[in-house]
Formats: sequence, C-alpha cells, structure tokens
Amino acid sequence: MKSDPEPNFASYEQLFFDATEYIFDNPVNFKSEEFVSACRIVDFWKNEDTGINVPIFGGFYDSLNPKSNQRYFYMIAITNYILNEKLNNDRYLKNMKIEGQKYSEQDDVRESQIGGAKIFLDYVSNQKNGLSLSSKAKKFLKAHEKGELEEIFFD
Repeated sequence: MKSDPEPNFASYEQLFFDATEYIFDNPVNFKSEEFVSACRIVDFWKNEDTGINVPIFGGFYDSLNPKSNQRYFYMIAITNYILNEKLNNDRYLKNMKIEGQKYSEQDDVRESQIGGAKIFLDYVSNQKNGLSLSSKAKKFLKAHEKGELEEIFFD
C-alpha cells in the first residue's frame, strides 16, 4: 500500500478488516511482531483518506483514559464494525454529515459508535487483554454485560 502512489483503498479493505480482527482475537502484546504489524496496518489507514469515517466522540469516548490505549482500541473497534458491515453484510455506514441533521444523532453514526463500543467492551472484559477501564468507563461495561448499553450510551 505504501509503495502504491495512488492506492485504491477499497481493494485493501479486506486486509484492513483482517488486521482489526487479528487485534481483537489476541491479547494486547506490543512485543509480538504480528500484533504490531496489525496495528501498523491500522495506523496507516487511520492517517489516510480511505472513505471510512470513524465517529470518535461522545460520553463513552470521553470516559476512556486518554493516557492509555483505550481510545485507540475503541477507534479500531468502530472501524472493525464498519468494515464488517460493509464486507460481510453489504451495508455501507458512511458516517457523513447529512444536511439538516445533527451529526451525533444520525442513525449510521450512532450504530457505528454503539457497535464499536460493544466490540471494545467485549475485548476489555477479558482480563488477558490487559486493558483496564476507568471508573467512568466501567459503568458502560456493566450496562453492556446486563444488555443495557443502548439505554445509557447516548445520555
């Protein structure tokens, strides 16, 4: 991808999705060559205009510790959700501003955020993954475990 002067990002979406899947299928291990490689693929994509818009904001995002990797993994989780919908369910969540609507209230934006949050919270709930949550974020994990995440997520 880096060597391609004008990469067609759509042709690399499966690779990007596979990298996000690898991350969520394995514990955080920045000493693992495979894990680091998967993160490098994600980092390359997040710094390019790939047509995948990741809505990272809101109360849940703000509850994550900015000095840890929690926000980073949440961004990856949203990306994973969006790519899964596109590649496996033929649904494209554009997350683009729609005239006359508040961006944070758009259906695609909300779906992407909550879908990503569920992936992230499932990952974080496994202690082997080494990501601990702040007390503010733990309320979201508890709600998710009770099946009530949607009820508190957008308050």
